[in-house]
Amino acid sequence: MLLKKIHTLSGSALLMCLHSAFAAHPLVTDDTGTQDMGNQQLEANTDWTRRSGIAGHVADFTYTYGLLSNVDVFSDLPVTASSPSGINDASLGVKWRFYERGATSFAIKPVLVLPTGNQNVGLGTGRSSAAMTLIASIDNAPWAFHGNLGIAVNRYALAVDQQENRRLLWRASSAVTYSLTQQWRLLGDIGIARNQDVGSTVNPAYFLTGAIYSPNQNVDLDAGIRFGLNKTEVDRQFGVGLTLRF
Repeated sequence: MLLKKIHTLSGSALLMCLHSAFAAHPLVTDDTGTQDMGNQQLEANTDWTRRSGIAGHVADFTYTYGLLSNVDVFSDLPVTASSPSGINDASLGVKWRFYERGATSFAIKPVLVLPTGNQNVGLGTGRSSAAMTLIASIDNAPWAFHGNLGIAVNRYALAVDQQENRRLLWRASSAVTYSLTQQWRLLGDIGIARNQDVGSTVNPAYFLTGAIYSPNQNVDLDAGIRFGLNKTEVDRQFGVGLTLRF
């Protein structure tokens, strides 16, 4: 029973981290923007969570390189700082903006998840997995609107994880940002994902709000708060992040 509880709590933190790792923090919903050829970006963020009275702490580090004007490659490393602490499953991915006309653009983002986390304490699945996200953006300054449809196929090394977790997961989300000034952006994000627990038919849903402050074009500072819209999502989550471009 204790091992199952550890797997459930750690798995929920890992799923939350993976869902939010690939968008501009604190957003969960990604946009179609890329770094442009030869440009690089480093992102670091950390979030404090509470679910069913239990506190958690996660962090995430992402490196992105602009391979072409419309293609990025990236690596991501999520970490759980609360017990049981450790590195989660890392990932490698590509974002390709394949369509752009006026204010509207579309991109796809395939991701390969690597089994770098310890599956015995719920920090990973023990096997490689894969995900794909379709991204749509409408950038009509000062407003910008984004939507994501994603699917993931998870593989599990442990028999208990195979029995208790769904392999095929989907998620859908949308976000809006408003540029208050050249330095300040306000944001809102709402979404839902298929519950990974085979014993539950209630899909986690969330709403978050926050702000991004950009003192210059190469630095972003952000903060956001997220609320669960049902009992299968985290009750609340607060996070801060830093983005550097060079």
